Amino acid sequence: MNAFGVLDYKKMSEEYLEGSGLPYTIVRPGRLTDGPYTSYDLNTLLQATSGNRQNVELSMEDKLNGEMSRITLAEGISQALQLPCTEGGVLSMMSREGEGPGDKTEKWEKLYRNCLETRS
Repeated sequence: MNAFGVLDYKKMSEEYLEGSGLPYTIVRPGRLTDGPYTSYDLNTLLQATSGNRQNVELSMEDKLNGEMSRITLAEGISQALQLPCTEGGVLSMMSREGEGPGDKTEKWEKLYRNCLETRS
């Protein structure tokens, strides 16, 4: 799961960012789906797509399982950049079955607030 120490370097970069004094939001997506299929991994072999999995699950836990649509992830990050409630947040993002928030800022804000309201 930690081939070539990639997760170690991700953790080090997150710690550096958190200690930098800059505003940040860290998003840890599940395995990316919906192409492009450019690497030599199982995702490329299967050409995984999200299909009806447009709903979003956010968690403050460091989850390494699940999948995330690249399209939905891009929208989620774009929305997070505009929402002050996400500043300083660290969360995992996964795709789930059902209709997601799409490009509706109020739906993204509700998702982010519900997830991040318990942080200390």
